[in-house]
Amino acid sequence: MEKYKLYLQLMRVDKPIGFLLLMWPVIWAFMISTQGSPNIIYLIIFAVGIVATRSAGCIINDYFDQDFDIKVERTKNRVLASKKVSNQEALTLFGLLITVCFILLLMLGFKIILLTIFSLILLIIYPLTKRYFKIPQLILGMAFGSSIPMVFMLEKGSIDINCILLYILTIIWAIVYDTYYAMADKDDDKKIGIKSSALFFGEKDIKYSLNLHYSIVIGFMFLGLINSFDLAYYFFVLISLLCVIYQNLLVRSRKPYQCISAFENNNIFGLIITFGLIFNYI
Repeated sequence: MEKYKLYLQLMRVDKPIGFLLLMWPVIWAFMISTQGSPNIIYLIIFAVGIVATRSAGCIINDYFDQDFDIKVERTKNRVLASKKVSNQEALTLFGLLITVCFILLLMLGFKIILLTIFSLILLIIYPLTKRYFKIPQLILGMAFGSSIPMVFMLEKGSIDINCILLYILTIIWAIVYDTYYAMADKDDDKKIGIKSSALFFGEKDIKYSLNLHYSIVIGFMFLGLINSFDLAYYFFVLISLLCVIYQNLLVRSRKPYQCISAFENNNIFGLIITFGLIFNYI
């Protein structure tokens, strides 16, 4: 039983924030692509797929990063870094989760297979980009938003301007919230040579993150305009600005735990945008 608990920790089941940050853009895509009437079976399949892919992503991330994690205060007790779970066990679990994803793909049909392969490649290479690419959060955002075109292909049979805009907004959003996350490890990452947007932005990390977050809110406003959304939608988008301001206030002290809190608050931001879409289509 203790071993299974370690496996769940490796999959980050004890930290559902990652699942939620993946789920909100998927819900946005379902709501917009179907004008508020999503296929429930597809939605359930994607929900299971998100749990499987995010868990697989955490495993492969920890597998590649274990030698770095042991040197970082916040991550030194992760189960792979601390050798509580072997590499073989981790890779076996990763393989099982990818198999689950493949079974889910069979249930959806092969018309999104190229998009699925693209998503899987991003999932695997993301941990490696932290060694060579100055803004690995860009790759993370591309991975986290990769379900959006899948949803549009399934529900509409094509990718349109709404899909492209949602995908771009999701990428920028991931850069914002993962910059806050990276700010908590900024000193450690600098010492061990890990790249991050927080390091790339330097002393202007807070300013750039705030401006990017404002651009996301503006993007959602534009999304509403091109789709002639109701006033209720705009009300919730404006409410989401409170999250943007609150997160900015949290990170100003640069205290690691407050940077993590700012990261986690993006779950509320995603929920508010989701409510805006729900009330628009009611």
